[in-house]
Amino acid sequence: MKRITSLTTATAVLAAAALLSACQQQEAGPAVSTGSATSGSSSDASQSSDSPSTSASTSTSEQPSSGGTGPEAGALSNSGGWYAEGSRVTFVYNNGIRYTVDTGAPVTDLHHTKSRTAKGSLTLTATQATWVAASGTPSTVNSKGAGVIADRSGVIGVLPDGSVTCANKKGLQFVGSDGAKGAASTSGLFYVDKSGKRTIAGKPPQGAKLAGRYVVCNVGDTSTVDLNADVLFAFGSAKLTASGKQVVDQTAATIKAHVTGKTVAVVGNTDSKGSTAFNLKLGKQRADAVAAELRAKLPGVDLKVTSNGESKPIAANTTADGADNPAGRAKNRRVSISWGNK
Repeated sequence: MKRITSLTTATAVLAAAALLSACQQQEAGPAVSTGSATSGSSSDASQSSDSPSTSASTSTSEQPSSGGTGPEAGALSNSGGWYAEGSRVTFVYNNGIRYTVDTGAPVTDLHHTKSRTAKGSLTLTATQATWVAASGTPSTVNSKGAGVIADRSGVIGVLPDGSVTCANKKGLQFVGSDGAKGAASTSGLFYVDKSGKRTIAGKPPQGAKLAGRYVVCNVGDTSTVDLNADVLFAFGSAKLTASGKQVVDQTAATIKAHVTGKTVAVVGNTDSKGSTAFNLKLGKQRADAVAAELRAKLPGVDLKVTSNGESKPIAANTTADGADNPAGRAKNRRVSISWGNK
């Protein structure tokens, strides 16, 4: 097993794991979703358009806001971080997991906030976001996308190198940053070889491209496969490439035993360059293409196909000074396939 080098995070994981029994007794908590930790350099056409929501309550801020609170406001990097929309704060981890909580009060400053409501307490600094629910369960994320999530279904600790430790109904698990510590059907990265005809989990061979990530070592009672859109599709296209078709076919074979009788969500996500309308359309077209291939390989599977467009990023689409961020946008171009574990 790979040695855990981050003492602070490892300690937090162990402390949070002790809360597992209590977490499982709580009502359904904050929303957990996933997105791939992929990279690339090409670009789709879309534009940022997350819409804020508000919730009436009370909070205090250490000092006035220095700017916006959305994904491009400076607390979300290529590795992870956090952003706010009204009273909802989204923690983004370097393995692609997004964890959203409703704090009960509008958040106006991403770096200098301390607030307490009936739902829990929130602390935002220049380097870390911390949420402690009213039940006492803690969740944190830092500017490197490392931290801890705890809810009723389990506890997960994400380290700076992308390795993951989790405690859930299946017990304790550890997944190395290269995915080699867990089978592809359990958790970890997977790749398509340079011929585009074979997928590989764990350490990639020379010339291979990152195709996506299986994310089941998480909370929320949900398993997810995130596929890199830059492998699935050519620039601006919604037609599966030969490599993309192979990746989806392999994914179908891997998840077949786990999705029988369940509804499987297929969701398209894009970067933030261009119009919101185009983005939503392209995300849906790409999700439709993946869904059509899944149906061919998994006859009778119940699929729910939607698009987030650019509204659910896992990396910053622009840099802090407003310049284009190709690496961040590449991470946001993905198609997610997910299903419940119950």
